Amino acid sequence: MSAEAPSPRVKRSSWEIQRAVLFALVQRELKASFGGRWLGAFWVLLEPIVHLAYLMLLFGVVRQRVVPGVPFEMFLLTGLIPFFIFRSVSLRVMGSVDGSRGLFGYRQVKPIDPIIARAAVDTLMYSVVYVFFLAVFGWYGLPWFPDHPLELFMVSAVLVAMAFGLGLLFVVLTDDFPQVRIFIRIAYLPLYLISGVIFPVNAMPTEVRSWLLWNPLLHLMELSRKHFFAEYQAIQEASLTYPAAVALVLLATGLALYRVRRERLLAT
Repeated sequence: MSAEAPSPRVKRSSWEIQRAVLFALVQRELKASFGGRWLGAFWVLLEPIVHLAYLMLLFGVVRQRVVPGVPFEMFLLTGLIPFFIFRSVSLRVMGSVDGSRGLFGYRQVKPIDPIIARAAVDTLMYSVVYVFFLAVFGWYGLPWFPDHPLELFMVSAVLVAMAFGLGLLFVVLTDDFPQVRIFIRIAYLPLYLISGVIFPVNAMPTEVRSWLLWNPLLHLMELSRKHFFAEYQAIQEASLTYPAAVALVLLATGLALYRVRRERLLAT
């Protein structure tokens, strides 16, 4: 009686291996962000809470600022959270390779893997925060569901793509000069002020607005509010085509530079 032949080894496809690597890296990023403690989750919630409370006091009470047709709390929320997503994805992606160099000894792990994992975790975290605040505001009777959810999703997808492409560029361009990263982080303060996060763009003088329109993030902020509130009077110049084109250029340039420099990223 012949011995039973051993079962053949099942070979995993490259896509299955890549998916397993990304899943493991996402788990790693979640553990690094929260560490199994409540402090990490509290910190993610604390920043938008402090921003909302301060700005509501400054503009809503001190100056009695009102946006026609839109509750002021929701006006702030629909600007702050998208900006936080953009800032967090682009800046945290910038440092993702440095924190994962020890993993590159495994041939299955490529530098692009922690970049994708970090972007996915940050997008997920702030999306959950967004939903949390919408639920809280909805509990208090404020409009919590977007009037055009599909269009809002498209705007959000472009925003994340643009943040990822910018972060990928930062990874490659600052790898040899990490000191530059502090100036990049500082640059997000003026970007915060000129992106329509805390003020309605249609209230700005025309000559100022014409310069601000070069900022693709401002278009996304306006469109985000327009698709959330049908009553919001977005500027007529706001277009999804311009930021989508910028996102495509950033992604293409970032991926091209990454392909050229990936061996350097592995070596350093």
